[in-house]
Amino acid sequence: MSESKVEIMYFYSDMHENEKKLTKITKKLGQERKDIHIRLININDPVNNELAELYGVDTVPLLVFLTPRGEVAAKRFLPLSAKKVVYQITDQINKGELPNPQVEELKTKILDALNSVTKRSDLTEIVAEQLVDDLAEASGKTELYELINSHISALNHAISDLEEFKRVLQRYCKNQGSFVI
Repeated sequence: MSESKVEIMYFYSDMHENEKKLTKITKKLGQERKDIHIRLININDPVNNELAELYGVDTVPLLVFLTPRGEVAAKRFLPLSAKKVVYQITDQINKGELPNPQVEELKTKILDALNSVTKRSDLTEIVAEQLVDDLAEASGKTELYELINSHISALNHAISDLEEFKRVLQRYCKNQGSFVI
C-alpha cells in the first residue's frame, strides 16, 4: 500500500455538532495517527450539497473512508469521536483488506434487486431505507451475511406482527365484502 494517507470525510450537521469541537477531535486524531487526513463536511452549507449527493449522504453523522487512490473503502454512521472504529477501518485499508471487491459486488447486486421491489407504503419505504443504510456499512462477507440474516429475521417478525394487527382489525370491521389491495 502507498504511504499516502487514508482520507476520512466526516459529514455532519451544525444543527447537531459544533465545528470547533469537531476540529479539536480532528486535530487529536491527526496527531495520534499520521496515516489519516480528516475533512469536515457540514451538510447544512450549500457549498457541500454536490459532495453530499456524490457520496449518497442522507443521514448524519457519516464517516466515509477513502483509500489513498480515492476509492470508497467503508462508510459508517458514527460520530467522529468513535476513535476505535476509525483506527480499525484505517488499519484495514492500509493492509489492503478494504475495499473488498467481492463484498462490494455482492452489495451492488443486492441493492439492484431491492430497487426493483415496489414500495407501496411508508412502512416499506422505511424498511428499505434502513436496509440500504445498513448495507452501506457492511465491509466483510461475514458481516454482510449476518446483516442479511438479521434483516430476514426482523422482516419475518414484522410480517407476523402485521398479520396479527390485520386479524385484530378484521374482527372489528363491518362485513362489507372483501376489499384487498
